[in-house]
Amino acid sequence: MKNFTIVLIVFLILLIPEIKTFSSDNPSTLNKVFSKDDIKKLADVYINNNLGLKNPAIVDVDEDGDFDILIFNDGNVEYYKNTGTLEKPFFIPENMKYDKYTATLFLDIALPYPVFFADKNGDNSPDMFVIKDKIYDAKQQKYEYKVLYAENGLNLDTGVLITIVLVLLIIVLVIIII
Repeated sequence: MKNFTIVLIVFLILLIPEIKTFSSDNPSTLNKVFSKDDIKKLADVYINNNLGLKNPAIVDVDEDGDFDILIFNDGNVEYYKNTGTLEKPFFIPENMKYDKYTATLFLDIALPYPVFFADKNGDNSPDMFVIKDKIYDAKQQKYEYKVLYAENGLNLDTGVLITIVLVLLIIVLVIIII
């Protein structure tokens, strides 16, 4: 199954259309690394954002050192700029037609979980952190998040990673439907 997944990802990379990329060429964001604990600490304010956006792709689109939000909505990628700080974000709609994607299914394609794209190992390529579970800690009176991590071993940019996630989601939905 692991070999099938690798072959599928390589195949999808060859078929992915050109989309906007998010690289770390800005010196202010180079070598900024995040651990799973860093993402856990930031998760609540980004997931429960001021606009009520569900399951965002959280990435530093404008390379200013904080995370912004991308939402996939009915064939459009919507971009919400963080005008706050890394720890206290505040999002405003920046570009509701930031990019386009083609959905060939009758289902609305959305991320099943919130996803952070951030560098974990200092190689200047975005790695993927998935926020899987939210558990309320009554003792601390706050939510705790379970974070899963996947390293970007192929040094793909964030745009390609997001596209791969969406294509894999489509494949899973097709398999479920069949």
